[in-house]
Amino acid sequence: MRLPSITLIIALSFLSFSCTKEDAADSNSFKSSNFSTTIDSDDLIGEWKLSAMQADTLVDLNQDGTGDNNLINESACFNDMKVTFNKETKADGSVVREFATTNARLDFNGGTTNAEFVCVKNRVDFGTWDVEGTDLVLNINIDGTIYTDRKPLNYNATTFAFDVSKAESNIYVTDPGDTSASKIRILSLEYTRQ
Repeated sequence: MRLPSITLIIALSFLSFSCTKEDAADSNSFKSSNFSTTIDSDDLIGEWKLSAMQADTLVDLNQDGTGDNNLINESACFNDMKVTFNKETKADGSVVREFATTNARLDFNGGTTNAEFVCVKNRVDFGTWDVEGTDLVLNINIDGTIYTDRKPLNYNATTFAFDVSKAESNIYVTDPGDTSASKIRILSLEYTRQ
């Protein structure tokens, strides 16, 4: 089963990690988000670009011998990731909130030897959204099926962030299990208002 996740989900194609009890315990030890008490949904309206993808471990995706926790510093693959939140008030007074997200992921089973990573870019997903307290709730349409995802957000006027567990990270990295990305248990994605 495909687990859509935001960032945004977003959106999303997935990395096959099996999540053990140990993985779950390790995931709980790394949280970069500090959650606010409430977020007004109108505060998210607009375009947001991915500005950080922090892993809980050093990763050397560009194989320069130096690891970095921020995957954006290791690969240009994620440079075009963004999400746009819209709100429309209909003539009958009902409100429709829709989003579009542009995503990317790394596939480590590519290249001429199937041992190189290939960037799969510019997947666009659509759906509806809302905010409940500090949670972003997305209803994502993927190939005609609606998936609902809920993410607690760390929000301020110029950025928002959320965490993606190891089991969800296949949205961004398809890893065969023996790369520098294999040790990632949780990612924190941060988006900046454009």
